[in-house]
Amino acid sequence: MMAPVREGTFFLLPVETGQYGVGLVVRAPRRGGVLLGYFFGPRRTSTPTREWLESRVGPQAILVARFRDQALFRGEWKTLHVMEPFHRDGWPVPAFHRFDGSITATPGATTITDWRIQYGDDNLIMPSDERPASGVDLRLREDTVYDPPSLCREVGAWITAAVPSADDTLWR
Repeated sequence: MMAPVREGTFFLLPVETGQYGVGLVVRAPRRGGVLLGYFFGPRRTSTPTREWLESRVGPQAILVARFRDQALFRGEWKTLHVMEPFHRDGWPVPAFHRFDGSITATPGATTITDWRIQYGDDNLIMPSDERPASGVDLRLREDTVYDPPSLCREVGAWITAAVPSADDTLWR
């Protein structure tokens, strides 16, 4: 078994056969097996340079998501580089949106089925804040913990939506 991955670790995850997306672990709590990552395009067929990795900033991410750590922990995804020093303040934990699907049929009661969810820096499993979602909160990313195959599909889809090419010159 490999050692746990630490914050600031860049890695490649497969988005198609022979093509990869780049991820950056920005939160790696000691317990729980769930990490927070920022993910970048374009699709890659080779490893990006250290300079390219070091030049990434939060707003360049195509996706920010919580995901299970198995593929990194087992060494199934290639780790590339560790950003030193890593500063959490440049990589915030975003709020997420959750639709719970329940309907309360109590006369006179207000039904709330959409929630704004916020996680803390050191616990990505139990929300630190849950409140009814406002209209703008409905645009937040869905509150999901991706398993490795689902994360690969999701990152691939987001990269394709941004630029369906592996050509860096076309990337935003």
